[in-house]
Amino acid sequence: MIDTDRGGKITWHGPGQLVGYPIIRLAEPLDVLNYVRRLEESLIKVCTDLGLEVGRVDGRSGVWVPAGGGRPARKVAAIGVRVSRATTLHGFALNCDCDLSAFARIVPCGIADAGVTSITEELGRRVGVEDVRSAVADAVCDALDGALPVSRPPGPARVASAP
Repeated sequence: MIDTDRGGKITWHGPGQLVGYPIIRLAEPLDVLNYVRRLEESLIKVCTDLGLEVGRVDGRSGVWVPAGGGRPARKVAAIGVRVSRATTLHGFALNCDCDLSAFARIVPCGIADAGVTSITEELGRRVGVEDVRSAVADAVCDALDGALPVSRPPGPARVASAP
């Protein structure tokens, strides 16, 4: 266990997870929520391009697979950031092909009423870090420089509301 000073409470990082920690200076006035939404948008794009239906959950950060088949909404990507002197620290973790049993030993992100999943679990085929690394890098760059707009379209891209 390593104590960190970022938002998002407890999480797990390990093999099969793509972890990205963009370190950038945010423009004034600082808009941390916009930064988080841009990270989400980049990961939503990558998952959608792979054929995975994902979106946001109101009141919660990260990228989510909608509830269905008797299962609650499930987080496929976590985001936890801190901003110090206008500079971002920490970032995101995209669950590609990780051992999900590690999450059973914690309450991921402090959220007890939702699940955690991986791209591999949801698509029923192996999708490793090496399969998404370039796409994630491109999408994050596009989102942060404004080429990938942050949007909230109706339908699948908006998963649910937090209880």
